[in-house]
Amino acid sequence: MDERNCLQKIRNLGARLHELELTQPLPGKSYTSAALDFLFQQHQLERPSGAGLEKILQTLGQAVMAKHHLTFSHLDANSVVDYFCRYYRVH
Repeated sequence: MDERNCLQKIRNLGARLHELELTQPLPGKSYTSAALDFLFQQHQLERPSGAGLEKILQTLGQAVMAKHHLTFSHLDANSVVDYFCRYYRVH
């Protein structure tokens, strides 16, 4: 998946989180940013500033693996986005 499609999925996730009333995008912030902020908050992590999308999603992937005691060596960015999209039932 290219970065554009990945960002679109994260944006859709942000819209879904808004529908579920789990997050509210602040003025000037996108659904994408709101979704990432929410996910980092849920996993009690500080969102890396200035990091690229790949690094941000890898950080979330590591948190998911630790929380659920998964034995994967790592989750790639696409897998992380797909995981959260399935968890919050984003189409």
